[in-house]
Amino acid sequence: MPPLFAVVRATRSLSPLDGFIRRREPSQDLRFTWQNPSDTLSILLIIGGDVVLQALAQLSGHKLVPVAFSFGWVAYSFNTLKALVGDGRLMPPPDYPTRAINAENGYGRDNKSWVLGRLARDFEYPLPDDVGLSVTVFEAAQGEIAGVPSIDWFWISGFIVIILQLGIAVIPWKTSQDWGIFVMTASGTALSLFTGMLPQWSSEKWAARRSSKKAVCLTGGNGKRHVMVIIGNGCGLDLEDLAAAETAFWFTQLICSIMALLWIIFLINVTALKENAWYLLAVGSVGMIQNVIVAGARREIGTSGIHLERIEEFRQEKVMDVLMDVECAYKSVGKSLVAEFFPSDLRPAEDLWWSGNKESYEKNRKKNRPGSKKLYEGEAQGHRSTMSCFSQSTREKEKKEFENEGTLGEEHGIAEQAERK
Repeated sequence: MPPLFAVVRATRSLSPLDGFIRRREPSQDLRFTWQNPSDTLSILLIIGGDVVLQALAQLSGHKLVPVAFSFGWVAYSFNTLKALVGDGRLMPPPDYPTRAINAENGYGRDNKSWVLGRLARDFEYPLPDDVGLSVTVFEAAQGEIAGVPSIDWFWISGFIVIILQLGIAVIPWKTSQDWGIFVMTASGTALSLFTGMLPQWSSEKWAARRSSKKAVCLTGGNGKRHVMVIIGNGCGLDLEDLAAAETAFWFTQLICSIMALLWIIFLINVTALKENAWYLLAVGSVGMIQNVIVAGARREIGTSGIHLERIEEFRQEKVMDVLMDVECAYKSVGKSLVAEFFPSDLRPAEDLWWSGNKESYEKNRKKNRPGSKKLYEGEAQGHRSTMSCFSQSTREKEKKEFENEGTLGEEHGIAEQAERK
């Protein structure tokens, strides 16, 4: 072969395109990615910010908020910065539509508090098909501090997961002297814990006056079968205040800006990891599982920072019957809910009942629904209150009268007390 053709042929075989094709075999790319998924880590870190936000909202309220480091923290930091510049809130918007209705004057407002939305969501439970409405009465628990949430296993699980993550990150340090995974895990955990320590979490989560005596009804609206009546009892939060929004602190805006910058630096450092990336992937996966479980968990009432004691429950097949029974037991509470569940005109007999002439409706109720009872369930001691929820002294007085007269739970005793009111 002439020398000229040999040179041309050799040049073709060494062209950049041929070399690129040989170096980028799909099987080699896949094998490299599965051996050390460092590039995948940088992508995972920018998804799942909403999950982190929900988990923080669930567990915040104490000085330490154990939301484990996971993949969504970088995305969360930028979403938070955008929210603070916009509406100025750290807490997420409510994910369960709820109405807060003043039980004294009937004024209702759409809830803007994530806490109240979760409180109403977690309280709901399946009801028998023949129950049209269930109204459960609570009062603020004495001896508990409003705005300080109870600790449960979901809160404790955060610290368990953090310890597990640090344990996983130590393995490559011990086996191959690669301390980079441990440093990245510890840094991510520190940034996560510091974010949960911002004072605005508690201030915004329970932005309400204390020592309230107000009674407020929480309901998902017309069509929902559960209503919570919460009596402040002189030691609870003002739930009408809580249903409103709270603005951001300038300090929080500054700190979140710095945190977003630190998370960017963290993300850049993650891309520099070339070995043992599977350990960091395992760390983030464990944290993500904890975040997802906590974010969607149904929790006890006390973990919301609103501590309540259950008093009694009213159930009936007809919604109007329930509201009337509630009105007989707690003056103005049942009436405050009429417009919510019956926005149009009432029937003549119902109008008469709410005007004070109850004979016609009660006669028809006894005839057509003989199994309908005034009250479904009382307190554990059998006491069934018929006094106004706005007077605690009256409540205690009439409770003693019931006990002294020996008429606990009897229908004639209930009727007499209702007429006395």
